[in-house]
Amino acid sequence: MPSLDPIPAQRNDQVEANSDDEADPELVELLRQHFGLGERPKDAPPETKVLEGAQYVFDNAIDIAVSLAHTKEAAETIWRMMQKKEYSTHTWSEHELHPQTKDESTVDFIFTMDLLNFSFWSEEEEEPKRFCIEYRGKLWTGYWSLVAALQRALDEGQFC
Repeated sequence: MPSLDPIPAQRNDQVEANSDDEADPELVELLRQHFGLGERPKDAPPETKVLEGAQYVFDNAIDIAVSLAHTKEAAETIWRMMQKKEYSTHTWSEHELHPQTKDESTVDFIFTMDLLNFSFWSEEEEEPKRFCIEYRGKLWTGYWSLVAALQRALDEGQFC
């Protein structure tokens, strides 16, 4: 004769783990993160949309090409040099021409600077022949001429 003893109760976590009609909480969280739903993990990289924009350029550009191998190589070289020179946001802001605040105006400044900073190399060695900007009593050439021009425009209230 079969036993009439009650079936031993399972713990709640065993029931959830063994149930076919219950969603796996880790899978649900992974899907939420993938589709941008819910909170991002605190250690996740910031959402910049850079990759989305780069993908558009990669897919639609006619006159330029993006090499994945060379992009990775460049990124590795830049990272190695930054580590070697102990370069950081702190050391960047130590230069007298770089913005000192950590707010939206600094982001605007960097964005504008990066849009305009495409080539400041010169074959001319001497300052009078090279493009330069006078700012705060100094002549600035190359990249620094752009930064000095932007800072001077800010000082004079002529910057959007």
